[in-house]
Amino acid sequence: MNVLRSESEERGGQLLEPNVILPIQFFSQRGAGRWTGEQRLMAAILEDAIAVYSKSSAPKGSKARQILRETERWLRSKDRAWTFSFLRVCEMLSLDPIAIRRALRERRDRQSAQAAGPETIPAGFATEIEYRAAVG
Repeated sequence: MNVLRSESEERGGQLLEPNVILPIQFFSQRGAGRWTGEQRLMAAILEDAIAVYSKSSAPKGSKARQILRETERWLRSKDRAWTFSFLRVCEMLSLDPIAIRRALRERRDRQSAQAAGPETIPAGFATEIEYRAAVG
């Protein structure tokens, strides 16, 4: 019995050994991954702009067209003076504005290409069409 007891005490001591963590390690991890209220607001603004810009269908009403134009203008803007400008939002969220613009443009191009669709010949039509001259 004594052999088993000493062996389990020895293993238990190893299992319950405390991990050593420095204060800098503890405090740097606590704030990591947390956004401030301003950053969450900026992320919501960017998310809304991306949703408006990425809609696959063309806006039907004049208000929807106006919102799309304003969104496109905001995304293309080079303004850094306004707190909620596109460039400042990307800066606060540590995002690359050029990459976002490129990805949105490519996405829009793909959507418009899919909407146009490939030219297809309806079933039942021959690929070669026989033309006849009209005789008058």
